[in-house]
Amino acid sequence: MKIERANAKINLYLDVVGRLENGYHEIVSLMQTVSLCDIVTVDYLPAEQTAILLNASGNDAMPTDRRNLAWRAAEKFLIASGRRGEVRITIEKHIPMAAGLAGGSSDAAAVLRALNALCGKPLTQDALCAIGATLGADIPFCIVGGGSMVTGIGETLEPTDPMPQCHLVVACMGEGVSTPWAYGKLDEQYGFFANAVQNDAPAREILALMKRDGVVSACPKFFNLFEEVVPKVQPYVDQLKSVMLQNKAVRAMMSGSGPSVFGVFETAADADLACTALRKFGATAFVCHPTKAYF
Repeated sequence: MKIERANAKINLYLDVVGRLENGYHEIVSLMQTVSLCDIVTVDYLPAEQTAILLNASGNDAMPTDRRNLAWRAAEKFLIASGRRGEVRITIEKHIPMAAGLAGGSSDAAAVLRALNALCGKPLTQDALCAIGATLGADIPFCIVGGGSMVTGIGETLEPTDPMPQCHLVVACMGEGVSTPWAYGKLDEQYGFFANAVQNDAPAREILALMKRDGVVSACPKFFNLFEEVVPKVQPYVDQLKSVMLQNKAVRAMMSGSGPSVFGVFETAADADLACTALRKFGATAFVCHPTKAYF
């Protein structure tokens, strides 16, 4: 049996820099795992026939069949490693679903890491990431964790120094947002990115500022293109940002395609007070901190 943390991720920077003929979008993003996490337990028993069993707690809306990315990750791992057997997966859910925090992707990544360890590590990290990329754009990053510059459609990772230790609050409220819908709205607004320019200089500036002067100095440079479309249909985004800023957040910004919002705070006391204020407002909120890579 193997127990894995499946950490949520936030985007310190997220820009769309192109659209491929197959409909996928090219991005430049700075992704960072945080201590908010699901707990994923995996057990594997070799057998003549393959069976995948998934149980979940913490959110009744989470599917427990092959609609779940974690279930499909187990299936793909067994095929890629040439194995058959019984896989039992238990997910203790804490990360809000459909919130731009990569909860489902992180669960799938945890299953891949766990199965690889249980089977004696037959696959390399790159091979695990290749499997993950066939399931979802965020999964390769979620396999590695820590901090990365992420490009392409999400499959190209350039590991970076983790975000310096700081106090974060992650909050979510209202209905989730469909990522394909959000990309579709950006397509309409930007002419399907026909004239997009691939530029990672702003993201690299954030990395340089954090390394030289700390998180607070880099906060004004944080950016998420999806903030141009998502708050128009999910007004809680701006409301959560406002509550954070009123409670001493240095910066508050949506993560991924939303509607979750994260805030950066200078002290643990400020983060705790903001989290309390958000919960009084009706939001689901967590105090957390950046985490290192899994490997």
